[in-house]
Amino acid sequence: MASLGGPAESRWIKWGGNFVLGGAILAMVIALCGLTLARYDMIDKIQGFFAFVMMLNPARVLAAVGVVVLIAAYARKTGPKRNAAIGTVLAAALLTVIYTQVIIPGGKVPPIHDITTNIDNPPQFATLDVDTPVSTGPFSVEEWRAFHQGAYSDIQPIIVNKSPVEVLADARALMESRGWDVAASDPQAGQLEGTAYAGYLKFRDDVVIKATPIEDGSTRVDMRSVSQVGVSDLGYNAARVKAFLADLQAR
Repeated sequence: MASLGGPAESRWIKWGGNFVLGGAILAMVIALCGLTLARYDMIDKIQGFFAFVMMLNPARVLAAVGVVVLIAAYARKTGPKRNAAIGTVLAAALLTVIYTQVIIPGGKVPPIHDITTNIDNPPQFATLDVDTPVSTGPFSVEEWRAFHQGAYSDIQPIIVNKSPVEVLADARALMESRGWDVAASDPQAGQLEGTAYAGYLKFRDDVVIKATPIEDGSTRVDMRSVSQVGVSDLGYNAARVKAFLADLQAR
């Protein structure tokens, strides 16, 4: 029988460290490759996203094994610790990114991806191919409306003291300054459409701005932002609508 701190324990700790380090590097490569390939449309966006998220459980296991190996190494005062330490840090870093970018944000918002200032009569797209009247995913319109009203009741139309033509010109300038693709502009109809991008993967979200004249010469502005794929948008569309309308009103 090997003695405490003997060659058997040292080999076990070395093997464990190599396993954690190798596994953590592989998990990070899979996650990063999936994200990057999807970012540049070399693979489907959802495929890249799932390649990233599916590394959650492997990272959990690797971090846990790494901690066990390090505890054993320090307790028995034997075996190399560097690989286990590096692997544990890498696994923990991957876990942190997945939790902060996906798990935690996803838990704070409803599982919808069509956000608008008017849930009863959302602005409709005339050029871009978007579900009408709303894109509800697996939910009914009533369920979508309940989710939306419960989480985003503060998203409302704005009133701008300019004509619709001026408002749409400002909105187009804001779109272009954000790097969005302008798909259609119809000042006479009071409508502007474009495509925005979300996150590192550059998920495509379609946006429509509706400018309606008011009798006093001002303009009511409604906005709708819809993800092209997915169910939950992790809050990107709501944040986009809020930020865009705030900037538009401040111009």
